[in-house]
Amino acid sequence: MKKLLKLTLLIFFFATLTAHAQHELVIHEKGGSTQSFALSSIKKLTFTEDNMFIERKEANTVSLFIDNILYLDFQPYVNILEKLQTDYKIFPNPVTSNLTVEHSETIDDLKIFDMQGKMYLHILPKTETVNIDMSSLEAGIYFLRIVSNDKINTSKVMKNTNH
Repeated sequence: MKKLLKLTLLIFFFATLTAHAQHELVIHEKGGSTQSFALSSIKKLTFTEDNMFIERKEANTVSLFIDNILYLDFQPYVNILEKLQTDYKIFPNPVTSNLTVEHSETIDDLKIFDMQGKMYLHILPKTETVNIDMSSLEAGIYFLRIVSNDKINTSKVMKNTNH
């Protein structure tokens, strides 16, 4: 039941986080295979004790055994025009201590979350450049959510151990 709750919370967190951008749900299975679904094509996600059901808007419902799921990942699928329009930089990535975020517009809101959805930082910088001390965070994958001019950008940041 605890596993089911974690998966449910993770799904709702990322569905909210990515509401303003085109992203996809990638399901990594224990056998090494993956399945991808555009979030915009998902009508409803349902969890039972043993299964995860993905009801799609214009296609059949997909059923997966929860025990076969290794992990879920949310990734943007970016076309060339979107790639050219990137208006922010995050570096270095991976980071060991200090992360810099540079944006072409004023950053209104910035949050850092871990893979389970726990928020580690929330600031309202109101500047175009932000330096973040990440040295106290454990090594792992984090998500940086940047709000600028009512646009939401989400990026994955790798945190390495401090040496």
